[in-house]
Amino acid sequence: MKIPNSISDLWKAPAILLSQYKRSDLPVLGYTCNNIPEELIIAAGLQPFRISNVGANQSALTPSFTCPFASATLENMLKLEEFFSGFAIAHTCDPMWRLYDILKKKISKPLFLLRPPHNTDNELSLSFLRLEFNRFKEFLDKNFEARIDDDSLSKSIKLCNETRDLLKGIYLLNEGVNCKISGFDRFQLVLAGMWMRKAELNSLLKALVVNNEKACDGVRVHVNGTVIYDLNLIKAIGESGGFVASDDLCTGSRYFWNNVEDSQDHFSALAHRYLKKPLCPAQDPLHRRLGFIDDMVEKFQIQGVVTFAEKFCDPIFFDSVHIRNNLAKKGIPSLFVDYENPTQEIGRIRTRLEAFIESVGGGS
Repeated sequence: MKIPNSISDLWKAPAILLSQYKRSDLPVLGYTCNNIPEELIIAAGLQPFRISNVGANQSALTPSFTCPFASATLENMLKLEEFFSGFAIAHTCDPMWRLYDILKKKISKPLFLLRPPHNTDNELSLSFLRLEFNRFKEFLDKNFEARIDDDSLSKSIKLCNETRDLLKGIYLLNEGVNCKISGFDRFQLVLAGMWMRKAELNSLLKALVVNNEKACDGVRVHVNGTVIYDLNLIKAIGESGGFVASDDLCTGSRYFWNNVEDSQDHFSALAHRYLKKPLCPAQDPLHRRLGFIDDMVEKFQIQGVVTFAEKFCDPIFFDSVHIRNNLAKKGIPSLFVDYENPTQEIGRIRTRLEAFIESVGGGS
């Protein structure tokens, strides 16, 4: 599969799109998390743009023990503020929540804090999230002269559903023992979905031509974690003899795995989708996360699981113990790799991956 030039290597410098949007006078709303509904942003006439840690160092405004990803994300929001019309942050974990307090004092653009429930198996949580999405709508209407109605929201839901369907269809090409698209290519497409205009991306995804199936020559690996924007980590698995067949990352399958159901009550449908999507490590209940990983391991015939964890990311550190123990019961080996700066540590990371993949593959 040949990745289009407009997508290839976009992960290295996604901010290039911000300059294009500014030249075209397209208002952009920066957001930080999968819990922020892109559907509402698009219905308001704005371009959603997920803010990454790409090209940023840790901010001097955060303590040294803060998650480096959250700190670098803050640095990018401040550095790139001129390209955005506003920002939306989700209280996913405490470091991301604290960014809201800092940004309130440091930026002049409209800023919204979404409070997604951390307990996702409660009817009250569904009602609460619906109210939160209505509050987000009011924020967009007030600050951007938007008029989000049933028609505009219905169109944006269909557009986002189409993107998710196309990404999932590409992902499922590797179901079973198939290996039709590399993990690196697939991640490039998913990240593009968070930055590009949906209609443009959908056209490119529909035009992709998948090569004939080839024989898999690597250990089938599932990647667990939170977010990965530095795709050198994914490349390192391939260079170490692994084939990334599946994942449960916020920048991977959790972004597109389920759709918004057709309903006359769009806000309830949105709340249901975002509450019932595959969970991140900061959300409960744990058995749903374990169940999703179990399903991926079975569906994609996984031989080993690699967990990537940013330093000081408490949710994934706690979560990884349960995942390791659950996988061990099923005879699936796992590897935990923590890091602070993958660019500087890639040699060490690759050495650990090589040893793990060789042990899983029986030395082949």
